[in-house]
Amino acid sequence: MPDDEFDAEPLLWAESKSERPAEIIQQINSKNAKLIACGLVLSFILYHGVIHLRYGTDSCTWLLSDGRYKGDMEWQPYGCMLHRYSQTDTRRCMRYLAFYGRQNRFVFVGDSRIHDLYTAFWDHLTGHESKTQHKYQSLAKSSRNFTFVDYQLKLTIEFVYSEDVGPKMLSKFQMWRKETTPPVVIVAGSGTWSINRSNKSNAALRDYSTNLTMLVQSIDELVEKGSRVLWVLQEPVVEDKLTPSHAGITNQQIYLYNRAAVDVS
Repeated sequence: MPDDEFDAEPLLWAESKSERPAEIIQQINSKNAKLIACGLVLSFILYHGVIHLRYGTDSCTWLLSDGRYKGDMEWQPYGCMLHRYSQTDTRRCMRYLAFYGRQNRFVFVGDSRIHDLYTAFWDHLTGHESKTQHKYQSLAKSSRNFTFVDYQLKLTIEFVYSEDVGPKMLSKFQMWRKETTPPVVIVAGSGTWSINRSNKSNAALRDYSTNLTMLVQSIDELVEKGSRVLWVLQEPVVEDKLTPSHAGITNQQIYLYNRAAVDVS
């Protein structure tokens, strides 16, 4: 048998192998591309549908509970993407709500930690540092309330100083629930002042839990009227850096007070 007949078979195999990618490329046309795209979309819909059936329709409930820290140490919750709002984004959002007749009323009620959230929100909206009291000691001595109003945005931001979950906070919530148009968002929280004053007393912890329970009815009625009530849990402290006057605020006590707040809510 001639040698060229032996060489023909490998040559044909090589040619057929090189023709396969070309045949695949020829099969890709607009119709097939649409079918592939539809298949991918349906796969994503099916995937998110299963997730919503299992975990609920609002995947952003994982915002603070389930997620991971990315390489830049930015928190990424599972199930939703976080948008970092700039001052322009926030003011545009408020402007749209004002255009549709919404009253943008935010209330912060609590201790110096809640006051920090109030000033941070104020700074974000205005683009410059607020001139209200920033230091804990100054705030505790003055016990002042603060209000910021932007008539263009129909925006009101209030801070109500309440060092603990006591009569003042309870009366404020009872007042808001009776209003026809209560605050759109209420951010509340306290605990460290009670911890420091009580010297780790179990009785103080029970009083804290009881007073939180007394807030539940007012919070429920506010939610029924469309308000969002956010209770801020206490952040941990670096115990070695606490001043002697705040030495009673330990992370163990913070955990117990946070646990009480979670149990009540």
